[in-house]
Amino acid sequence: MMKTMVALVGLVAACGCVSPRNEPVKIIFDTDFYTDYDDVGALACLHALADAGEAEIVAMGASTRGKGNAAVAGCEIVNAWYGRPDIPVGVTRTGAVSDAGAAAFGLREKHPGKFKHALSDDAPDVVGVYRKALAAQPDKSVTFVTVGFLSCARELLESRPDEFSPLNGRDLVAKKVKLWVAMACYYPKGKECNSMHDGVASRIALDQWPTPIWFTDFQYGLTTFAGRAVAELPGKGNPIQEVFARQLTPREKCTATSWDRVAGHPSWDETAVLMAVRGWQPYFGAERGRYRMVNDQGENEWFPDPNSDCLRIVETMPKAEVGKVIDELMCRPPKTPGW
Repeated sequence: MMKTMVALVGLVAACGCVSPRNEPVKIIFDTDFYTDYDDVGALACLHALADAGEAEIVAMGASTRGKGNAAVAGCEIVNAWYGRPDIPVGVTRTGAVSDAGAAAFGLREKHPGKFKHALSDDAPDVVGVYRKALAAQPDKSVTFVTVGFLSCARELLESRPDEFSPLNGRDLVAKKVKLWVAMACYYPKGKECNSMHDGVASRIALDQWPTPIWFTDFQYGLTTFAGRAVAELPGKGNPIQEVFARQLTPREKCTATSWDRVAGHPSWDETAVLMAVRGWQPYFGAERGRYRMVNDQGENEWFPDPNSDCLRIVETMPKAEVGKVIDELMCRPPKTPGW
């Protein structure tokens, strides 16, 4: 307890790197849109916060690719539902996870005409999308949010000067990004999906990233449940409701040890968006330190360090209450419905 309290006191200054709450937080959102549908919940939260004037979504990227992949289409459908069909969405060209997320939880088939790229590989290169978006923003103004594999982060860091900026990738990130919020890693050591499946990219990105990194790791989101409320919303045509109704374990099949619970699904990615836009207080506590990759196979370990500008979130507000905040955001109707 004392260790956590010291970390909390020491991190008050870190909150200063978040934009004042009356200014929209500029967000680049990077997702795998793969086997777990918390990405969809995170997108819903992000758009709800944008509708409220708390966030501005400047670009998106997909860290999965390959034959049949529909991750980009999934993002574009959700963007269109919230009345933002023009958000640029790119895709990794080198990411290690391919032939993945082919159906995007059925959204591509349910919503023809609501996306620009039926196949992710036909979407723009994520490097160009991110570099163009960053170059157009004020210095130290962008929060980079990853809720999937770290392939795109690596590609951005290793990018070369182009028509958008004379800076290389690492220098461009250092100039334009104020914070990286990552849903990744396993506390205190081990393997976690997002940091494991492109282990080389994870090692490079976490080693070389030039700004503070805030982590919501596997352990936090695992027992933060949300989604039942949106799954049970009335009406038709809401892609968020459709995905949660399709994927979430029925109430009668939930147990005290099942992956899903009556309250919903683990909220890994949603917590990343909540923290990125509103900061870690009052929802979360925090511990200073840093995750590092032990090898290229995705093994990680956490090093507590009271002098670090990086942190991992820990529980302070009861997780059930955090889940209710996430539920409320996911259930908000679009301010400007796309259809």
